[in-house]
Amino acid sequence: MKRYGNLIARIIEPGNLLSSFDDVVGNLKNKHRREAFKAKKDEVVRTLGEQIAEGSFRITSYNDILVTDGPKERKVQAPPIFERIGCHAIMNVVDEIIYRTVIPTSAASIPGRGMHMLFNTISRDIRLDPDGTRYFYKCDINKFYESIDQDIMMSQIRRHIKDPVLLPILENFVRLMPHGLAIGLRSSQCFGNLMLSGIDHFMKEVLHVRYYYRYCDDIVMLAPDKEKLWYWREVLHEQVAALNLTVKGNEAVRPLSEGLDFLGYVNYGTHALLRKRIKQKFARRMAKVKSRKRRVQLMGSFKGMAVHADCNHLYKSITNQDMKKFSELGISFTPADGKKRFPGKVMRLGAIVNKEIEVHDFETGLNTSYGADRYVVSIRDPQTNEWGKFFTTSEEMQNILDQIALKEDETGEKIFPILTTIVSEVFDGNKVKYRFT
Repeated sequence: MKRYGNLIARIIEPGNLLSSFDDVVGNLKNKHRREAFKAKKDEVVRTLGEQIAEGSFRITSYNDILVTDGPKERKVQAPPIFERIGCHAIMNVVDEIIYRTVIPTSAASIPGRGMHMLFNTISRDIRLDPDGTRYFYKCDINKFYESIDQDIMMSQIRRHIKDPVLLPILENFVRLMPHGLAIGLRSSQCFGNLMLSGIDHFMKEVLHVRYYYRYCDDIVMLAPDKEKLWYWREVLHEQVAALNLTVKGNEAVRPLSEGLDFLGYVNYGTHALLRKRIKQKFARRMAKVKSRKRRVQLMGSFKGMAVHADCNHLYKSITNQDMKKFSELGISFTPADGKKRFPGKVMRLGAIVNKEIEVHDFETGLNTSYGADRYVVSIRDPQTNEWGKFFTTSEEMQNILDQIALKEDETGEKIFPILTTIVSEVFDGNKVKYRFT
């Protein structure tokens, strides 16, 4: 297993620090706090860069906040905004390393892998192999974040990261609480996935569990018979116990026809419905809300859930509207500026360094909040088939893209897509430039 060092230069890259500032401060609900931090943006970014570079950055305090998560009330730890920005910048880079090792059917807090992605994957597998998915096993970990062994957690992190400056900072994140990981801290989501990733690989690669899925600490396995599931269940318990964790007593082995309650849906194999609690909560809110704008927002949120299941009748009975998908309307966006629009999320160049990608297209003359006249490049990950895009002002990269466009015009043949790897070079102390190879 590859261990990564020399990560500090990537973390303190100006683009990473600035985007982390925007992500954290932009989500502050208090307008006055947002404006106050924006006024000292340069100072905050400079100080964070210095502290992280010398290894002195630490999360020093936090406030406990009670939040409602479904029927549960959780105590969440919220550090000061300055420390939250630093944690965000560090984890942007650490996430990229850790999530490369996570199996494709593991989701939650992983870019491009939300609950709908995993639900659609399970539904597809059931549809394609109904005989091999007749029964399910479902469980979750008892008080997962609160029960994580901090020594085991650090040993897992050291298997991937060897940077001597970064490791003490990460250890501060892990040991912020007397026991377990801090709920709500940006790093805990990634570390929680890492803690259970070894179990994922064991179940998939050693036991060869074909239909294995995990969302945070909720685990589901599908099989053609109960005997296999009971055997896998025993092995799973052993793997969980080796991490000093325990499986909740509400685990179950049942026929899929009784309904798999997972990810907010109840999947019966032949069809899927929304979880009862979600339907009730939406109906009660709709009955109380008088504001038309708020009702539209609620309907949009509910439709985002309902459209993935067999809920046309339910949606119409609550909202008195038929549920249609945009794809059914035959309407597409035509940009007024004539510029191309590419699929996928915007990615930082630091996130795809030393990774083989396909370059599919590019557009010039884009103005962004970080500057004018930028190029946007459309890319695809050949391993995951996920689309993305990045902005660049690199003169070298722009020149190469322009040359490709000229060749395409001269020959009349499409040159894209092109397989390449982006590499970074540090110059003038702490500046970073990128280029295609």
